[in-house]
Amino acid sequence: RGPCDILRNIDLEVSTGELVGIIGPNGAGKTTLMRGALGLIAHSGHSSLAALPARARAHAAAWMPQAREIAWPVSVERLVMLGRTPHLPPAARPSASDRAAVDRALHRMQLDSFHTRTATQLSGGEQARALIARALAQETPLLMADEPIAGLDPAHQIGTMQTFASLASEGHSVIV
Repeated sequence: RGPCDILRNIDLEVSTGELVGIIGPNGAGKTTLMRGALGLIAHSGHSSLAALPARARAHAAAWMPQAREIAWPVSVERLVMLGRTPHLPPAARPSASDRAAVDRALHRMQLDSFHTRTATQLSGGEQARALIARALAQETPLLMADEPIAGLDPAHQIGTMQTFASLASEGHSVIV
């Protein structure tokens, strides 16, 4: 039927140190809101994130989409290191500080012993946690995660939300 407004009159500002949960029924537009704010889909209106050049946006916000496919059989460490891409000059090798960021992210997601494991051979919940670690390794002021605890067991659901609350208490902004 052609293009139509999915969301109207949305005004969202997330402050430093704030953890914001966007809730609503399936199909309400939660994902659309986040993707539009990031400039990943066409939108009208203004988004300070979408207005940034891609590299600057990658320094400002980490995005963990709802879809969680890991297509290549890489190590968990290499998968999480992809979160450091915005911080690396072209063709540069990761530095000691990049490796430390990966270690911190793996530790936060209780994946310390997973460095050499093949990401495609992890369980669904372990893959989800590795992808959250990838977003954490990006070390941005803002983390946006679309349904990050879906598919996790109850203990890891609680732990992940505690991790996000901890990030907010450290001065990051988090939208889930």
